[in-house]
Amino acid sequence: MGQPSVKVRIETLQPTASLLAEQLQARLKVRYAVVLLIAVCLSMTALAVWESWNSRHYHLHDKEVAMSNLAQTLASQAQSTIKQADTMLFTLVDRLEKDGAGQAPFSRVQQLLVAQRSELPQLHGLFVYDENGRWLVNSNGASVPQSNNSDREYFVFHREHPERGPHIGPSIKSRSTGEWIMTVSRRINHPDGSFAGVALATVYLNHFLALYDGIDMGKNGAISLIADNGNLQVRRPFNENDIGTSVVNGPLFTQLLPYASSGTATIKSVIDGVERVVGFRRVEGYPLIVSAALNKQEVLAAWRQESLNSATIVALLLAILGTLGYRLIRVMKQQNRVQNELLEAQEKLLEINHSLELLALEDALTGLANRRQFDLFMLAEMGRARRSQSMLAMLMIDVDHFKLFNDHYGHVAGDECLRRISAVITESIQRPGDLAVRYGGEEFAVVLPGTDYVGAFLVAEKIRRAVQQAGIVHSEGIEGVVTVSLGVCAYDPASQAKADDLISAADKAMYVAKASGRNMSVIAN
Repeated sequence: MGQPSVKVRIETLQPTASLLAEQLQARLKVRYAVVLLIAVCLSMTALAVWESWNSRHYHLHDKEVAMSNLAQTLASQAQSTIKQADTMLFTLVDRLEKDGAGQAPFSRVQQLLVAQRSELPQLHGLFVYDENGRWLVNSNGASVPQSNNSDREYFVFHREHPERGPHIGPSIKSRSTGEWIMTVSRRINHPDGSFAGVALATVYLNHFLALYDGIDMGKNGAISLIADNGNLQVRRPFNENDIGTSVVNGPLFTQLLPYASSGTATIKSVIDGVERVVGFRRVEGYPLIVSAALNKQEVLAAWRQESLNSATIVALLLAILGTLGYRLIRVMKQQNRVQNELLEAQEKLLEINHSLELLALEDALTGLANRRQFDLFMLAEMGRARRSQSMLAMLMIDVDHFKLFNDHYGHVAGDECLRRISAVITESIQRPGDLAVRYGGEEFAVVLPGTDYVGAFLVAEKIRRAVQQAGIVHSEGIEGVVTVSLGVCAYDPASQAKADDLISAADKAMYVAKASGRNMSVIAN
């Protein structure tokens, strides 16, 4: 635009831009130092957290491997113990079925049972019962003529199931000694295949407990031997009330065993509710599962102490680094402050020289030309149009319902609205010789030298559409956004001798636009 204030503004902003550049550069140095300090602190913290998390994973994984190996060892031990007892039973059943049930064979069987029991200290005893549950012979030499074991689980099982394989029953208390035992039994048949009785081997639970108690499982670890129906056979720590308890609804049976015969996991016990790192394995050849478990909190105790020590060291380093960084940034800020004060003092002298020139020809709110510059410009352009018979056009612009906008959104929002509309008007006139003016309040004017009615109307419509598309929200307006009404007038030497005549004609056209519904451009008649 051909506005004198533009040149003045450029001259004024050149030293100010230099000052801002110096200040910006100084602030950027401080910010870079702050960012670097924060990045280093965050990196150290992230590294410490990452190492702590990896250490936690390592501790858990290490114990999972240990529990898996322990479960495998204990499963092999349980399989060996049961296998020894079962082998004796197999031999015993085979001999009884071949020799028959006479008195002589039983005396020899008695001697055999005593000899075999003495070879295996884990055996509580070896017993033979007839088809009615009466005691025929036993390795303990006990005389129990009135005793009957037909109510025992193992006896009922073999009587009702013709299978010849071994059967491991639930742990029970011996009727002869009162000790806790595990039963391993086989069915005896008559020559015709009918049920003839049961051969039974009983294994001390203490045999398993002695082994389990010799393993360091911490204060709250657990080792369990469980039947495949979910009933506990033996558990360390030993509690009589736990024997026979079903854990079939626990995570070991619901989440792990259906998918694998061995493995590791971290699960919560259904017996005592303690979360443990568990290794489990099925006993090969027998319906038993061994599980070895360490308390998760005990497993992570060493990790917590290690993490605490690491966190303490990192916190100390961060405190030292933060203190040094803070002092450095503080010194940098003090240097910047002194430098800025010197630069500002220099720039103020230049600003004072130019501020009066800006105020004389420019509107302070919008940055457009003010009425004084407008009047001077109109006189000059009217004279040029008369002398050269050239064209001259003018637009008068009024913001629709601006009072309602101010009342609803406040004066601060109203000022911002005027600034945005001023920017739209400035962007809509591209020629250097055009002039945009804040005429007063919410009214603006645009002077277009060398332009006729048609060209001025096109410029007016461009401004009107641009303001509407700016989308300045105006809930009290008809369109929902801020709009403007425009009056368009071209200079007519016959009827417009003075600048006020042109201004008046454009002003009247603007009021016709407002009276006709607003948000439109009207050409003066």
